[in-house]
Amino acid sequence: MKKQLLTAILLASVLASASCASASDTEVKQPDNGTVAVNTAAITEEADVYPYETPDLGGYTLRVCNMDALWNMYIRVDTDTTDGEVLNDAVYNRNRAAEQKLNFVIEEIRTSTDDCNVHNTTVSNAVLSGEDSYDVTYASVHYKPAMIAEGYFLNLHEIEGLHLNEAWWDAVVAENTTIHDCTFTATSPMHMMPYDSAWILFFNQDMMEQNDMELPYQLVRDGKWTIDALNTYTKSIANLMGDSSFAWDKNGNAIYGIATHPDAPAHFITASGEYTVRADQDGELYFAPENDRYYSVISALAKMLDTSAGSALAASSDDFNADAGGYMHTFHSGRSLFLTAEIKAAQLLRDMDATFGVVPLPKLDETQEDYRCDFVQSCLFYTIPVTNAHLYETAVASDYLSYLGMRDILPIYYENVVEQKGLRNEDSIEMLDIVLSNKTIDIANVFGWGMTLNQAISKELHKGSDAIASILEKQKSKIEKSIQDMLGAIAQSQENS
Repeated sequence: MKKQLLTAILLASVLASASCASASDTEVKQPDNGTVAVNTAAITEEADVYPYETPDLGGYTLRVCNMDALWNMYIRVDTDTTDGEVLNDAVYNRNRAAEQKLNFVIEEIRTSTDDCNVHNTTVSNAVLSGEDSYDVTYASVHYKPAMIAEGYFLNLHEIEGLHLNEAWWDAVVAENTTIHDCTFTATSPMHMMPYDSAWILFFNQDMMEQNDMELPYQLVRDGKWTIDALNTYTKSIANLMGDSSFAWDKNGNAIYGIATHPDAPAHFITASGEYTVRADQDGELYFAPENDRYYSVISALAKMLDTSAGSALAASSDDFNADAGGYMHTFHSGRSLFLTAEIKAAQLLRDMDATFGVVPLPKLDETQEDYRCDFVQSCLFYTIPVTNAHLYETAVASDYLSYLGMRDILPIYYENVVEQKGLRNEDSIEMLDIVLSNKTIDIANVFGWGMTLNQAISKELHKGSDAIASILEKQKSKIEKSIQDMLGAIAQSQENS
């Protein structure tokens, strides 16, 4: 019944065709799952003038469906007023400048929930109703891939006015989520969640200095920040401090090399340049781990994440729960040298006694060309629903807001994230630029295909084991079936439309 209703919506809308034939001149070529390094500071200096037309949109209202709150991240597309908080004020000023330039108005419609599933239901119901309720929806497709498969969203490459190949859109993210020339999701600094949810390493700078350790910034700059280099730090700092074992004890004294969130191993794998699903030169998706380099990554991570000697603590995801050994608590209390976390964690660490710094997740080795940074798999992605009756106006406004976000918000965002005790941390600002200029994502994580695989591999790695062949063999057919199911559903949706 839902598919029939959605088909009717597609047929009723002249502009709602999401055909996945050849893309327009904004097409991004099929991915090799690499990254595009973008120096945001340089762009900010050079791109003072938006290089495309800025037409009068005639008072058009851009209606953006967004969540009200999510995981302590900054997710506001708009804000009503300035309040002295630098990021809030930057967003406010960006929006008012864009509205004046293009003669339009932003209306952010926030679902009063912090539950992605509830929010997705609101988005889905709006599309299925056939009503033109929203121009842009920020949706977490990880929780409901059917929104993609059943044709709720348009192919962004076919919409005039969106310039997805420009620096203010995350081109590689779009590439890595492209299915048969269709790109239904995108990310840009119009919405800050892809930045706040990017995974990085925090380190206790005071602890390093007290132990005569070199701060890792220069290793990053020299391209030498690798898994083995990180492993050297984590092993050298691990110390029982009189405890009987490295098992977590909230009243204990043991020092760990790194406190890892349960999702961290999957992010280390992606940072090392390996993916669960890739696209080949013809755009066909395939199960990717069956190669020697993937196994090399696993072996290196098994040595680093082995919990038996304290170089790593498989911490709880319950942030500051001392009893459970929450990953944030472990680091905040000075009991781990490193922490795997999203960038948003910086806001929660501001009252930490010690000074912290940030660096990218490491490369596999020095031959890897780029540092790679992925973000939370359940990110709210930019999408345009098939019910949108104002595609050109939506595209022009979104593109310009994204451009201004890159130019005016990102530099402020970098400084705001790492400011501590009223001081700038120039090294960490530089590191954030490296991290956020090299965002990438694994399509298997976006659509939830690799969740069981990631969990099984994580358990092995924390045991210090790289024996994952049987895990890959067991999960391969399931993931391949998920891919085929998705492709089949998309094909059926396109045929119906």
